[in-house]
Amino acid sequence: MNRLYQQLLSNIFIALLVFGLSIKLHNGGFFYDLAHFGSAALLFYSAHILISLFNRKYEYNTKYGSRELITLYTRCWLHTTGTALLILVIFQITWISRQVLLTNIFGLLVGEMAMVSFIRLLRKSVLLRDPDEINEAGVINIDILYPATSNEVPPYLQVQSEDIFEHTGKKIREHISRHFDLRSNHTLFLNKDSRFALFDLPSDYYHHILNFHRLNNIRYINKFLEAANSRLPYNGTLLVCAETTNQRKARIMHKYPPVLNGFYYLGDYLVMRVFPKLPVTKKIYFFLTKGEKRVVSRPEVLGRLCSCGFEIVDEKEIDGLLYVVGRKKKLPIYDNEASYGPLIYLNRIGKDGKMLKVFKVRTMHPYSEYLQDYIYAQNDLAHGGKIKKDYRVSLLGRFFRKFWLDEVPMLWNLLRGDIKLVGVRPLSRHYFSLYSDELQQKRIRHKPGLIPPYYVDMPGTLDEIMASEMKYLDLHEKAPLKTDFTYFFKALYNIAFRHARSR
Repeated sequence: MNRLYQQLLSNIFIALLVFGLSIKLHNGGFFYDLAHFGSAALLFYSAHILISLFNRKYEYNTKYGSRELITLYTRCWLHTTGTALLILVIFQITWISRQVLLTNIFGLLVGEMAMVSFIRLLRKSVLLRDPDEINEAGVINIDILYPATSNEVPPYLQVQSEDIFEHTGKKIREHISRHFDLRSNHTLFLNKDSRFALFDLPSDYYHHILNFHRLNNIRYINKFLEAANSRLPYNGTLLVCAETTNQRKARIMHKYPPVLNGFYYLGDYLVMRVFPKLPVTKKIYFFLTKGEKRVVSRPEVLGRLCSCGFEIVDEKEIDGLLYVVGRKKKLPIYDNEASYGPLIYLNRIGKDGKMLKVFKVRTMHPYSEYLQDYIYAQNDLAHGGKIKKDYRVSLLGRFFRKFWLDEVPMLWNLLRGDIKLVGVRPLSRHYFSLYSDELQQKRIRHKPGLIPPYYVDMPGTLDEIMASEMKYLDLHEKAPLKTDFTYFFKALYNIAFRHARSR
């Protein structure tokens, strides 16, 4: 924590020094310039400190090399300068002296680069050298770690599995030992996201792949998982790890002091979770971050594994990370249309059994749709036909569902003629498979609807839901218009006066 305060104080010192120099060079009178430019300078340097915070410049438990420090400080300076110049252009601010502006902008860069040089000189000092930095050979930094028993690997790549667990801890070893044979020649250890190295390996030779490189730092997660799938035989197992959204929040709130941690988390939430989901900011986000340190939720980690052909065998939180064991059961789906955005479409079974795209507002975490079988097997169904304790639904998603805001985009399906106003809901393949054969055949003879018979009969169990839909479809086949008219007004009454709600 001392390093955090040291760097904050250093930034404040540089800001005061550079601003004092700028008004000294301006020769407009010290107190006049201080009053005239002080507020703008305060905003500029406050923005720089916040941007530095969000870019992890003040990390106190991370050791950066010289190149990493220069890159980090330069990136923070570019973000601050770009933001400041953008504001000046948008709001047509012309009262700030160009001399003062340029002195502060480039003075900040020179001051911070001088601080980087000073930090590196201190670290190179024999008296101040960190003992952990003396021998960097112990750091696992090669692309692929193979078991020492393999004769096909050069000696410099032959690393015992114990070397990995030195850096991960006994808890992880105990958990992993239940699923993997750590002494087998057919067990591969990874500590990097090199999917290209995976493709160079023989197919079906390795039965177990253990990846200790966090999925958060892999630019193309699905490509990596697909590569692992291609190298493993059927029933081969894969270990992955990631820091989930909840674990990230807990780490941030514990890491920084009160109040500061709240501001940091708010900025982190906007930059790391909101920006990647919006079409415009998404490109900026990946350009700046290169996909590293991305935020992934627990459902997204599990869903990506399932979409890439793995069955979830086990999951466990250990030391702030989620470790998941998956077993290869099929080939990847290769979903090239996966979306992070707030508006999504879902593949649902429509009339004649044809798949139709139903448009909705996102209420679940990305890749949640691939977890239907897994979460159903774990939790079963709750009252009303929804899955019990469905952690795939986000906090905002629960609010949207309560007031049907997630279903507003389905009006486009209604206008296109994909669905009608009243009718059975279009179902996913998983939910459709839970229905009886008789009801399945009857369902696909009719166009699905926006307002389902659920809001008329208010069934509680799956059997009651099927009975309600069968009753509606039988009546609809005899008198279509009368049935839809009756169900429409009964549904409105239940929604308005009996507080019928979706879950």
